[in-house]
Amino acid sequence: MEMFWFKKLVGKLLMPLPLIIILSLLALFLYKRNKNRAAKSIVALNIMLLLLVTTPWLPNQLLGALEHEYPQFDQAQAVEVVVVLGCDHVNDLRVPLTSQLRACSLFRLTEGLRILRAHPNALLITSGGSAETFSNAETMRDLAIELGVPAQRIRMQTTSRDTEEEAQLLKPMLADKRFALVTSGYHMRRAMRIFHHAGMQPVAAPTEHLVKDSGAPRSWLGKFPSASHLARMELYIHETLGYWWLIIRGK
Repeated sequence: MEMFWFKKLVGKLLMPLPLIIILSLLALFLYKRNKNRAAKSIVALNIMLLLLVTTPWLPNQLLGALEHEYPQFDQAQAVEVVVVLGCDHVNDLRVPLTSQLRACSLFRLTEGLRILRAHPNALLITSGGSAETFSNAETMRDLAIELGVPAQRIRMQTTSRDTEEEAQLLKPMLADKRFALVTSGYHMRRAMRIFHHAGMQPVAAPTEHLVKDSGAPRSWLGKFPSASHLARMELYIHETLGYWWLIIRGK
């Protein structure tokens, strides 16, 4: 199996939900073997794990610290290029481009356009490949044009499968230019490490912050287990595994 797909598979198996399912199957196996004490211990462990990853305290603490490691982009900083890293999309021509792009891609592109507007001489580079009919870079480019960005101000990188490939393929396009690197807040730490290792000096421009504090009191209903809390925990684990994988490989 190619290393790219192997790391994707391992990452999926280490997510909370697959892990809870595996533990549940193990508990059932032990129960069938009349090892009731061990089975009960695993069930108790599963319940505690499920509560930890589906209630807000732990996911918000961990993901919030990761997302806010870099401050928002200062528009006074001069940049020659705005690089928007790819996320995800589905090319369904029955719906508008705003629906074809996943929320993470929309957040990143919107922040990229916000920065681009403040720097009228800068170029926009959309990045990201896909198995879809059109790449993530092309889909973001098309939406940027629909939103008023002249096509001549846009460049694309359309073949990368992950952030490491993005950095390698973008490097010749960026040369020694000063550029804003736009990606989701939870992805920014890993992206910055990858681009620095590739010999570039990006200016961080995080967006799509999921953990925010308005200062207003929060309803007790938000303390209940929720799939949204689980999704935040999965994002944190995914990014942490990816970051440590870089460290293990000396990158």
